[in-house]
Amino acid sequence: MKKLNPWLIVLFVLALMLMYSQTANVGRPTVNYSEFQDLLRQDRIERVDIVGSRATATLTEPTQVNVDTPSGTQQRQAEGVTVQLSPSSAVRDDELIPALREQGVTVNFREPSQWFSILLSLLPLLMLGALFYFFFVRAQSSQGGMMQFGQSKAKKYGKENKVDTKFTDVAGHEEAKKELVEVVDFLKNPGKYHQIGAEIPKGVLLVGPPGTGKTLLARAIAGEADVPFFSVSASEFMEMFVGVGASRVRTLFEDARKNAPAIMFIDEIDSIGRKRGAGIGGGHDEREQTLNQILSEMDGFDKASNVIVLAATNRPDVLDPALLRPGRFDRQVTIDLPNMKERVAILKVHLRNKPLGEGVDVDELAKSTPYFSGADLKNLANEAALEAARIGKTQIEMSDFYRALDKITLGLENGSLTISDQEKRAIAYHEAGHAVTAAVIPGSDKLQKVSIIPRGRALGAAFYLPEENVLMSKEKLENQLVVALGGRAAEEVFIGSVTSGAADDFRKATNMARKMVLEWGMGDNFANMALNPDSGGPVFLGEDMAKTRSYSEHTAQLVDEDVKRILYRAYERAKALVSEYGQAMHEVSDALLTQELITGDVVRSAVAKVKGDMPGLTPANGTPPLPPAPAATD
Repeated sequence: MKKLNPWLIVLFVLALMLMYSQTANVGRPTVNYSEFQDLLRQDRIERVDIVGSRATATLTEPTQVNVDTPSGTQQRQAEGVTVQLSPSSAVRDDELIPALREQGVTVNFREPSQWFSILLSLLPLLMLGALFYFFFVRAQSSQGGMMQFGQSKAKKYGKENKVDTKFTDVAGHEEAKKELVEVVDFLKNPGKYHQIGAEIPKGVLLVGPPGTGKTLLARAIAGEADVPFFSVSASEFMEMFVGVGASRVRTLFEDARKNAPAIMFIDEIDSIGRKRGAGIGGGHDEREQTLNQILSEMDGFDKASNVIVLAATNRPDVLDPALLRPGRFDRQVTIDLPNMKERVAILKVHLRNKPLGEGVDVDELAKSTPYFSGADLKNLANEAALEAARIGKTQIEMSDFYRALDKITLGLENGSLTISDQEKRAIAYHEAGHAVTAAVIPGSDKLQKVSIIPRGRALGAAFYLPEENVLMSKEKLENQLVVALGGRAAEEVFIGSVTSGAADDFRKATNMARKMVLEWGMGDNFANMALNPDSGGPVFLGEDMAKTRSYSEHTAQLVDEDVKRILYRAYERAKALVSEYGQAMHEVSDALLTQELITGDVVRSAVAKVKGDMPGLTPANGTPPLPPAPAATD
């Protein structure tokens, strides 16, 4: 049985006392002294009880009395009245006591209770104490607030609330699962490793892009290990009060050691594990204190503790090196984007409870979703189900998946956008330029469809089925630049003027060309050199601002010349191709203006007609040679 709180008992007693003290006065309105004297002269008072300076009169029968109220004097039916006497008024009024005796009224004098007066005087303090308890102590004890700021907020999973996720529920990532199965096996059978002198890594860091399943794998470990599992987000360590983060870290590690063997999972650890002193101004802030405490706790594990720290991040480049050294997070498990085979398995998991039509091809969907994460594939399956339900279907068909894919990659159709015929013609030739160059250049990504339907911020788009290459050759990159610039080249050749529709094409092409020069050593002036070797990771504010360029102004000018030369060659090739395949360009643009959406087969058919009119043309020599490079500027 739960113990009663003493504050509640005190308040209950006080409430009873107040109710008892007021019981005698229930139904007895308060009247002034003159009304009291009138009732006495009318012989309507039977008994008077005087307690201190207050008199309570019991009437002989219910009587109408005049009662003073804030809105004025009112008459009320009463069986008794009370009157406020002035101090010692009964003694000073020589006529009051004789008049009461003359009328035969029974008079009782009583002294007020001292202890009751004391309690009444202490009542405000008691009420303040009760408010403090309910609004602060009670609330903080249940939510880990002010009185428990230093307590860990980690959620504990064990026998009572066991996690049901298993490794079989995680599709793909077979290599990562093998690494993590070893961690689970160590906690279940530690003797097998100890007898041979092996030690399991004390910290395992899950690294990968967002949505690839790092947290899902952590849940699978919790479900497989059958040991206490503590889960917490790294941001929950931080608080507005100094020292709270370090205190919570100590509490979490103490709880884990008490429940060993156990697993601790810290999600998004980059929020507190960033490099120390790298931010603007540096300094010993609260985040660094929390990180220092984590470093100290992880390095202080003894060999027999059987506590493993599991963490996840998509920003390993910003983590403090001390956090990644052996003895702390000394093993990194990379959870990368799924490949073709893994995407098929992931899609089957998300589609197993959805009614599918006969024509749904999961392999084709996997081919159409390169560089999609597990979360993206789950979203695709859900959006396709919503598309089917929106038009009243009972099964999900392939067309629903294609509409969902268009919505995810480009956004909603913007049917309310007003486009003039001249602008629509420019958009059609722009997209035809991308499509024709992609169909002509050997080794390009397979064109799937072309659309001039406005979606999101895009007025048109060409969809491809890219090959998933680990390495990109220089020729492949140059061909991609030709396709990217084919839209602007088509505008210049067939429209006679250029538009702002190629802004995104230029951004992507320029970024690729700069990487070719700065990182991949593909420039004419700087072949086989990396001028920007540390640019592989995301920008880290403060650290990135403090970096200085590692090459001179003259070198920067040569870099710009290389970038300009690469883009110039690609653009000239694009113009030559769209001019050479002008008949195909007209046919594709007319089809787009008529249908707004065409398949890649329509484009390839138009290109094949032109190739058939060119004797001796083969895919190997079907593209014009590189134009001469522009002259270098001083």
